[in-house]
Amino acid sequence: MANSGIKKYVVWLVAVSILSVYFADEALARVGKSSSSSRSSIGSRGSKTNIAPKQPTRTPQPAPQQQAQRPAPPVAVQPAPAQGGFWRSFAGGMVGGMIGGMLFRSFGFGGAPMGYGSPGYAGGGIGLFDIILLAVIAYIIYRIVKAKRREVPYDDGGYAVQYQTGQPPEAVTYQPDELQDGLDNLRQHDRYFDEDRFKDTVSDIFYKIQTAWSRRDLHPVRGIMASEIFGELNADIAKMTADGKINKLENIGVRTVKFSEVWQEGGKDFITVEIAASMLDYTTDEHGKVIDGDDSTPVGFLEYWTFVRDIGASNWQLTSIQQPQ
Repeated sequence: MANSGIKKYVVWLVAVSILSVYFADEALARVGKSSSSSRSSIGSRGSKTNIAPKQPTRTPQPAPQQQAQRPAPPVAVQPAPAQGGFWRSFAGGMVGGMIGGMLFRSFGFGGAPMGYGSPGYAGGGIGLFDIILLAVIAYIIYRIVKAKRREVPYDDGGYAVQYQTGQPPEAVTYQPDELQDGLDNLRQHDRYFDEDRFKDTVSDIFYKIQTAWSRRDLHPVRGIMASEIFGELNADIAKMTADGKINKLENIGVRTVKFSEVWQEGGKDFITVEIAASMLDYTTDEHGKVIDGDDSTPVGFLEYWTFVRDIGASNWQLTSIQQPQ
């Protein structure tokens, strides 16, 4: 019976380990991307805090002109690279384990053929029920991870990178008149407001905050952050420090900054922009050992950053970061 207890313990230990791999994958990573809660945004957007930002319109690609001479020969389409390779391999390994377990059962490594209740289970190894249980757990986690990590191509002037978004950009319609109305209202109090200059300001703030986050010290950028988001990010940094983790952000590249929404409320100007960026995003321990992420492959992503100021003032502050739903 002692052997039976040990075998059951091993089975459930493996199951818990598989689950821990999934939850560890959702660790703190990048400014505003935290697993400390189920949130997909931090900070405040005033009355629009709980409303997803509008996605800027995408310029459709012009259709290629047809040649009059003769139709072009068919071009072989390369299949898209498979997603979730790790979990697909893992699921394959589980299937292999099931087959191997059944094949080698006759050598004394396998348990009873029908699981825990079968005669002779105490003297055998992991049974068929155990293997099926682990396979089911692995498959469920694979499906969850695949759904959470769905990637869609983002065309940014030929810059080939997969931006992690929750839905294709075309899924949200955008009314450009609303944006223009917001800009017109803003210029009533700031006739010198320049869109390109503001985009440069956004890029500069983006770099500074990402760098400060990686150093686990936001005080150098306190002046360009609203109080609420500053407090939330500081809490995340405190948790990382307590856990002995450092989120390294390197090779930061801002590809595009596009206006999403502009509005006024409560004596404040608000501007939300869509930022397409890429960077190396990985986590190390205090000794520099990589414990999560990849220190050699850039990660591409879309985020929505909202900035606020008193109407007519000149100093913008970051007030919210939102991940696409």
